[in-house]
Amino acid sequence: MLKDELIYKIKDYISENKELRALGIDENYSIRFLAQGEYNINYVLEYDDKKYVFRVNTGSQLELEHQILYEFNVLRRLHISQVTPKVYYVDDRRKFLNYGILIMEFLKGKPLNYKTDLEKAADIFCKIHSLDLNEKDEKNFIVENKIFSSRVLESKKWLKDFMVSPLVKKEQKHFFYKFLQQAESNIYGEKYFIEDKWHVINNTEVNSNNFIIGEKNYYLIDWEKPVISDPCQDLTQFLARTTTLWKSSYVFHEEEINRFFTIYENTLKKGKKDIRERVHMYAPYLYLRALSWCAYAWLQYRNPKKDIKNEDTLKKIEEYLNLDFLESLKVNLW
Repeated sequence: MLKDELIYKIKDYISENKELRALGIDENYSIRFLAQGEYNINYVLEYDDKKYVFRVNTGSQLELEHQILYEFNVLRRLHISQVTPKVYYVDDRRKFLNYGILIMEFLKGKPLNYKTDLEKAADIFCKIHSLDLNEKDEKNFIVENKIFSSRVLESKKWLKDFMVSPLVKKEQKHFFYKFLQQAESNIYGEKYFIEDKWHVINNTEVNSNNFIIGEKNYYLIDWEKPVISDPCQDLTQFLARTTTLWKSSYVFHEEEINRFFTIYENTLKKGKKDIRERVHMYAPYLYLRALSWCAYAWLQYRNPKKDIKNEDTLKKIEEYLNLDFLESLKVNLW
């Protein structure tokens, strides 16, 4: 597997890279596999009492040429929030490993527990969404103003091959065809977000495993595809069934959702806003995005050249593409 092959190349990379001496890393270190996603493989790099995450980037969901630099820059920008990992080193030359490299802070803790850590999640979002953005941010990071249109275009791209594949059941194709039709017919609603613009930095991948909950502090990690847009993007995704069921079997009760919103509204530096209405309006487009990506990923997993394959991910994707599950999500979205 790629994660096993890379560890030997990483050792050679560290030995040859004199720039890493500034971090105190020389021959007396150890490295071991930590975790992997669809586009990144992470290792723990230890030296004396210091511990880092050595991140290897293998692809870009945002289709960026310099994906690892994008992630590095947003983490450096978010450092002031104190709820994201510190970054120490980036290498986007891709000469030795042929992949982007990022070295960042190793954070102790556990993944978020939806039942017990709801308040901490709300506080994390508040700290990030309370940051004042400037013109430099608008230039450095992707900005999404038309969040309904963006989701439709994105979904059409992901569904392009899925809709013509002989491997896909006609019932599934029909579901996505109708879902896209509904999304396009209601796209005028994004005018609400354009006329009353509220922009923050969104992570866009806020499942429970991308939170680190420590004894005293808590963080949001994995910033590979952030965008500047309405905060409803992250909050809708955080509360959605496609997110809470991804790494667990949890679905929020209405009382919990109300409590989450109350904490967020009362803590937000910029004051209470109409976040509940924004989340309600955006929900269908979030689900369209999530399910369309699953359709795309399902076909990708049939490509023998795919660098990273996670069996748990494939199992969840197939669960989400089950027709009963698909239909259950569309109920009362509009």
